[in-house]
Amino acid sequence: MDTDQERKITEEGFFFVEDAFLEFKDHGSTEKKCPWCSSELIFFDGGTGHSIRCSVCSLSATVRGI
Repeated sequence: MDTDQERKITEEGFFFVEDAFLEFKDHGSTEKKCPWCSSELIFFDGGTGHSIRCSVCSLSATVRGI
């Protein structure tokens, strides 16, 4: 059985949520939703890195900088 906790984000899914983050950062909002469940995405910009997660399911992506 494939549950959210067992799922791994694909490269395509990562690029999609990364694009959503960049759109959010540039424009203050995005129409893009979670590719797994179509819920809102939550963004955290930590300066040298950022994270993107879904407000409902376990989708999560983190980018770390120097």
